[in-house]
Amino acid sequence: MQGTQQHSKSKSDVPTLMSSGLLFFLLLYGYFLLRPLREAMGVQRSMSDLRSLFIITSIVSLVVTLAFGSLVARTNPRRFIALGYRIVIACLLIFVVSIKALPQDYKLYSGYVFYVWLSVVNLFMVSVFWGFMADTWTLSDAKRLYPIIGVGGTLGALLGSFTAWNTADFIGPIWQMLGACVCFELAVQVMRRVKPTAQHTQEHAHHQQTDPIGGSWHEGAKTILRSPYLLGIGLYITFIAISSTLIYFTQANIVTDAEEELTQRIALFAQLDMWTQLATLLVQLFVTAQLIKRLGIAAALAVLPLVTVIGFSILAWMAKQSNIEAWQIFAVFAAFNAIHRASRYAIIRPARETLFSVVSRQEKYKSKPIIDVFLYRGGDVAGAGIESLLAATVVGLSGMALAAAPLAVFWTGLSIMLARTQNRKSTPGHHENAHSSQAQEPTP
Repeated sequence: MQGTQQHSKSKSDVPTLMSSGLLFFLLLYGYFLLRPLREAMGVQRSMSDLRSLFIITSIVSLVVTLAFGSLVARTNPRRFIALGYRIVIACLLIFVVSIKALPQDYKLYSGYVFYVWLSVVNLFMVSVFWGFMADTWTLSDAKRLYPIIGVGGTLGALLGSFTAWNTADFIGPIWQMLGACVCFELAVQVMRRVKPTAQHTQEHAHHQQTDPIGGSWHEGAKTILRSPYLLGIGLYITFIAISSTLIYFTQANIVTDAEEELTQRIALFAQLDMWTQLATLLVQLFVTAQLIKRLGIAAALAVLPLVTVIGFSILAWMAKQSNIEAWQIFAVFAAFNAIHRASRYAIIRPARETLFSVVSRQEKYKSKPIIDVFLYRGGDVAGAGIESLLAATVVGLSGMALAAAPLAVFWTGLSIMLARTQNRKSTPGHHENAHSSQAQEPTP
């Protein structure tokens, strides 16, 4: 009887699962049409300008997350997600006009504005998507289905990168931006077809996706400071950003040295993105679900620290060899970059998003953008500072490997702590207390 009920539930979840995967596909297809353009614009002048852009991006992220907190307090998830995505579309249309209308001397600064804007927007869009997913699926469903939903996003990223790589020379940035606008509007339409599963609706009957979140605009920051669990998630995200930034600057240096023309840089960045997404897809199809199911969330979260320290150690060893040529280092870096990003998207993303399945609705929507956007970009700034310090001391890849080692140790311990706390919060008694506290949340 129980098996029949489980089979029936799985069949009823298929339309929601398909819509969720299609929604993520459209978001990442649109973003990866834009990402190579952002990367190429960011390195147009110098690496020092790129570091400054990281700092500016972090400041803008704080402003955006606080404004988002105010919007969340006054409306419901479906409305503010649709509104947010359409604001992104409006901004893209403004950038299209600026490319056509601005004099050549001002286009460099327009490119820098686009770099900062997209760096904030992409995290915001993905963050609210996963918050929406946590409102749609239960924790048990999330562990089982998030890897499948992630495959939809990876296919979108892979196709977006492939499109940008093969069309950068003849369609130009304007058509890439317009294509992204179409994807984001389609995403809004698909989102309206995603309904909470029956079991999730029963367990959270007093909170629907059509209800306002409530609370104040600064509630998210206060919630994070009061919750060791959310602080731990924020620190974990910061470590991801630091490691990714160290790799990012290594990549930017290589690509800047290799290609001078903007369109060539766009194509090269898109090519790197495409191979990375292909690796991500393979990991999602054959590794992620089994890893989370058999070894648990702690093991999944600990994958990235291990990959980071091993990758930098191999690069540092190669850089010291006298008979190693530049193209060989680039090839190893490309493989390291692909594995690191595949781990982030295919394993870490589904695993860390399940961490939000055991917090209240207000905590999720108020704190998540601060963690995913502001703290992530704060980690970018920290990573840029570490990279700048290492560059000034001329220690190169060896210094990055030494910096990554203690980071990985603490990061792994944090992964274990978060998994244990999530398991404790998912117990029935704890959920009852959490739901009771949610029922008392203020509404505007």
